[in-house]
Amino acid sequence: MITDNSGIEVLVDASSENILSEELHKFIKFYNLEVEIKSRKVLYRFFIKSESTHHLISNNKLFCDIELMKNDSIDLLTKEEFELNFLLLGQFLFTNQDSDKYRPHDLGMSKSHVSFSKGCFRGQEVVARTEHLSKKKKEIIPISCEDETSIDSKKVKTLRELTFSDNVFKLVSFLPN
Repeated sequence: MITDNSGIEVLVDASSENILSEELHKFIKFYNLEVEIKSRKVLYRFFIKSESTHHLISNNKLFCDIELMKNDSIDLLTKEEFELNFLLLGQFLFTNQDSDKYRPHDLGMSKSHVSFSKGCFRGQEVVARTEHLSKKKKEIIPISCEDETSIDSKKVKTLRELTFSDNVFKLVSFLPN
């Protein structure tokens, strides 16, 4: 999300645009708002040391920031390089196939993507109940495929699997024993 004096800009992948648009149109009529759909390219920058005081996502080893692309002369990461960096951050990269499939706790995003002090949202009861009543919390970690056997848990779920330069990496969710 980007905000300025002209409004709020929500950046989404083109494949998820229709889902967001359908959800917003249910509510904007109550607030006398307008929705305008634009196509903009976003540049993700990944870096090891925090080169600035501002970053969007971090796992204290790898940092990520975004900016709107101003020209096409920048060397971009390949799709595989981008997905690997996102996986190494321990982040789940949503696609339109993931819609209505996971709750924030399933992906380790309850702390970073959900506010329990703000107003209502769809699915709030289930998410709040999971937060306040569940005893064991899932952990989400990026691993190389051979490290999976070292996880001390009976139930390890692979959220994403990515092959890069003949190495297999996974983003896994598990309940620690």
